[in-house]
Amino acid sequence: MDAEEITTADDAEQTPVPATSRRLPLAALILGAVTVILGGFGIWATAHASSLRAQSAQQNTALTDPGATTAVRTQIDAAVQTIFSYSYANTGATSRAAQQLLTGPAIRQYNSLFALVRQQAPAQKLVVTTTVTNSGVELLTGGQARVLVFVNQQDTRAGTSQASYGGAMLAVTAVYQSGRWKIENIDTFT
Repeated sequence: MDAEEITTADDAEQTPVPATSRRLPLAALILGAVTVILGGFGIWATAHASSLRAQSAQQNTALTDPGATTAVRTQIDAAVQTIFSYSYANTGATSRAAQQLLTGPAIRQYNSLFALVRQQAPAQKLVVTTTVTNSGVELLTGGQARVLVFVNQQDTRAGTSQASYGGAMLAVTAVYQSGRWKIENIDTFT
């Protein structure tokens, strides 16, 4: 080797490494650590969510107790048909029945709605028949239930052959009181 070659080789060994090439391994290390942390969090979150869903399903006896679910549906269906069916000739009978089938906020809610019926039904000679076409218990926990109810209503005017039909969906919150299911809240989605 001649002196010039040795100097070039020594210069190559002493050439500083650019700062950007030193940052790349550090950035890769940080990115790898973040990936591991996020992956661990994702696994934990998935396991926790699964546990919560399992607890919720166990608490909702609508999913596991067909007898209790049928009892709620049967009583709520009958109550809805009763409180939303009336004859202009005797709105008082419907109102009295409703007081036995409702509780809490539903009584106030119903009384304010039914005040209009008492006022207008006799003048229009209106008879309304409500029929539950389908219902389902969405939630049943202990003494509380949420039931989705689909109804058809037929309105007729006495002395005429005029009739009109309409459908509606209600969400009913019910509570178990005095040995029966009573409606605590009615959501008419309006």
